[in-house]
Amino acid sequence: MTFLAPWAFAMAAFAAAGMVVLHLVARQRPAAYTLPTTRFIPDQRTLVSRAATRPRDLLLLLLRVLLLLSAGAAFARPVLAPSRGALARVILLDRSRAVASAPDVIARARTLVRDGIPSTIIAFDSAVSVIQATALDSLNGSSGSPTIGSISAALIAARRASVVLAERADSVELVLVSPLAASEIDAATPRLRAEWPGAIRVERVALRTESSSTWRLEQALSADDQLGPAVAGDRVDANAKITRLVRHEVTADDSAFARSGATVVRWDSTSTARAAAEGLALGDDVVVAALGRRVVSGTGRAIARWADGSVAASEVSLGSGCVRDVGVAIPAAGDIALHPPFQRIVRGLLAPCNRTVAERAADSASVALITGTTRNAARADVLRGRNDRPSPLSRWLLALAIAFALTEMLVRAKAAPEVA
Repeated sequence: MTFLAPWAFAMAAFAAAGMVVLHLVARQRPAAYTLPTTRFIPDQRTLVSRAATRPRDLLLLLLRVLLLLSAGAAFARPVLAPSRGALARVILLDRSRAVASAPDVIARARTLVRDGIPSTIIAFDSAVSVIQATALDSLNGSSGSPTIGSISAALIAARRASVVLAERADSVELVLVSPLAASEIDAATPRLRAEWPGAIRVERVALRTESSSTWRLEQALSADDQLGPAVAGDRVDANAKITRLVRHEVTADDSAFARSGATVVRWDSTSTARAAAEGLALGDDVVVAALGRRVVSGTGRAIARWADGSVAASEVSLGSGCVRDVGVAIPAAGDIALHPPFQRIVRGLLAPCNRTVAERAADSASVALITGTTRNAARADVLRGRNDRPSPLSRWLLALAIAFALTEMLVRAKAAPEVA
């Protein structure tokens, strides 16, 4: 335990020493002698002072000293300073769709916790969750999340967890186990990274990639089809998953085809819907072009959205497959079909159900931003934002001082009249 205001306790100690000195000065009535002239002396008490070799009224002295010391200790603001180790660690485990191998991430985390350093493990994708080190084995059989990861959310969770660890360590190390995909870094990441007062150790794992040979259209598109450029040049794989593209209402045969594990995409891309400047987003890809809208089914899961947030494409699971409804009309004139971002959106809308899209690794500048320029772990006192955790001892010391004061009054009231 330490004091935030030690001068208050020092003043109380000096006052207690002064109290002992005062009790060495004994005050008593002088001896009485009968004199004829005593009738002329005023009728009042006469006291004399003399130095004593030992203090009188030891009980009163003890109560007064304890009163001063307990009151001084209370106003000195005692704090608890728990015993701390040298280092603690926060481990951020990437569980997003950017990770190629979830077991590889778990293996890295298991290696980190083997050295016995107190660690807090936080798994993250678009959300975060704290897991115990003993629960790592339970994650081995699970696959990664299909959602986009957020390093910003992970940094917020790490900052909160570090405050608790800083109570038990002198410094806190932050380790990020992630492939560091570009989609995981957003506009808030630089500001949140700047709030971490130390280095971030990055353990990079493999990035998930997409193979164009894993799926194919049931029927090849003609050369003049607006969707043709997006799938042109794909290598045909006989074992690939099949996507059926229909330009009409889904029939019973189409539904049966989807239940067998395939994908049916209803997309009348040549619709006569009125074209206007629209923003279309699928995952990380966004295009702004003259596109037409068609209302899609609102019962399925949103796959793509317009700039105003309305659904541009929805998907409904059917058996082991799915039926996807796309409400994007492409004008016959224009070169939008040749733009790479739009081609990636088309491929995403034609891809099989539950397919993971390819991720792009973050550039060197983004990686340097995450790791930082320092190599030192974050200091615990900076993470805590204060010296130590306030102790409730102050109020108890103050209550004890009040109790000593009341007891001293009672003892003094019962003492002899000549006692000061």
